[in-house]
Amino acid sequence: MRSCWVLFFLLLGMGALFPVEAEVYTSIHDLTAVFALERQVVTALTNYLGDMEAKITRIRRYLQEYEQVLAEGPATEEVVVERLAGNPVHAFHLMKRITVDWKHIENQAKTDYWRGVVEAMRGVGMGAMGVHLPKDEDLQGAAQALVRLHDVYNLNMTQLVRGNVWGVESAAEMSAQDCLYMGKHSFNLGMYPRAIQWFEEAYILAGLEANVTVTQDQVNTFLNIAIKAHDESTARQNLRVSSEGHEEDFGASMQDEALSESWQVPTHRLGNDLQPHEDAENFQALCRGEQLLSESYLATLSCFYDHRNNHYLRLMPVKVERHYWEPELLTFHNVISDSEIEKIKSLGRPMMTRAMVQGARGKGNTISNTRTSKVGWLKDTIHPLVAKLGDRIQRITGLSTDLAREHAELLQVANYGVGGHYNPHHDYLLVDKTEKELLYNIHPRELVMGDRIATFMFYLSEVRRGGATVFPRLGAAIWPVKGSAAFWFNLKRSGGANEATLHGACPVVHGTKWVSNKWIRERGQFLKRPCGLHPDD
Repeated sequence: MRSCWVLFFLLLGMGALFPVEAEVYTSIHDLTAVFALERQVVTALTNYLGDMEAKITRIRRYLQEYEQVLAEGPATEEVVVERLAGNPVHAFHLMKRITVDWKHIENQAKTDYWRGVVEAMRGVGMGAMGVHLPKDEDLQGAAQALVRLHDVYNLNMTQLVRGNVWGVESAAEMSAQDCLYMGKHSFNLGMYPRAIQWFEEAYILAGLEANVTVTQDQVNTFLNIAIKAHDESTARQNLRVSSEGHEEDFGASMQDEALSESWQVPTHRLGNDLQPHEDAENFQALCRGEQLLSESYLATLSCFYDHRNNHYLRLMPVKVERHYWEPELLTFHNVISDSEIEKIKSLGRPMMTRAMVQGARGKGNTISNTRTSKVGWLKDTIHPLVAKLGDRIQRITGLSTDLAREHAELLQVANYGVGGHYNPHHDYLLVDKTEKELLYNIHPRELVMGDRIATFMFYLSEVRRGGATVFPRLGAAIWPVKGSAAFWFNLKRSGGANEATLHGACPVVHGTKWVSNKWIRERGQFLKRPCGLHPDD
């Protein structure tokens, strides 16, 4: 089995097994700029091709004229030359070819038509777009995104490779070589059933392509390796399950379920005592739009107008949609206008960098494949609108967002990339840390501000497919609606962690996802959200 891993490791490269540090695939904004750049490059290449064809046409014409002279009759080179020189018309044509035609050919040869293509690739003439060209890591990241989309949304493999991605038709078809590449990524991620699916599709396509991009024998080698790895993994799982006194055929049933694209949705548990695999199953089910809450519970949820105990909002109450009671999970609709959205996006674009997550043991920040997006942070002083939105959030939530007194964080703007997602996580930063971690790994300023008591998240775009914010332990999902905002408390009234607020961003299948977050800190909320009478409140 070790040789299998080594083989894939060498073929795919180290970047596929470790976090990638890329610039393009993590943001649809950057990807859009690259598509615009490619259009400019294609125009330059078209011009270059036209120029080269004109050059070749002139050279061919020169050669054809000379060949016509030689076609007058067979003779030795000496006789030909003498005959040509003695013919006044041939003499005229000779003078014309040397003085006119050859000069044109020489000038065309000296002209560097390729320079236009090079300038197009460098983005010359595109203004200050700051275009980052894709690297190998971006290719690997895009491949992992496709693998993720296939897995999370249980996409039909045959439809996917033929351009139908979750019901949206396009000309974006995949070759056998593409499917082989995806299979390698799935294998290296330990997703053996998915790898087998990719390899099987690659084998079929290789036959249809007459082994043009890759041969069926090549695909079969990888397919056999993946099947062997899957069987060994299933055997280990069977052994572990049987040692715990459960059913002996559990692993086989998992294999059948994973390989079938029409498997039935299992019964999902909810609550804080879920195992990691149960959180993951709930996350994917909610992303696919499956309903995990009971009909009786759904009947208690409603939409309503609310003034939020704010005098200003009594004149213009906010539209509220309730997704869960405790912890309270709400969406406020029509709380940011289209013009405000475009302004926030334009302010955020120049500042966007690869999104980071909290490092190991709470120390520092690091790039991670658990989150594929780019973010920028906006100070209240950068534009009056930013401070205005802070005031609006304060009125709606009843919490203080005073930045000067460190009651909240800067406004974050985020744009998700290819298959952009954020694995399930909690927004609180401190309550789950040990005293040692708080002392040595957390900046003192964070301790002064207190933990993230609440999250307020604007949705700045519609997402055609995917992109929901889901809570796997609650069984609730919030689907992006442009102009709305999601809100929830990360901490209980006692200040303890509310583990039920585990949430994640589902991968984006089609469209662009922009969000803007305001994390509200404990400091300054003492009289805004009083403590409960019970430690578990």
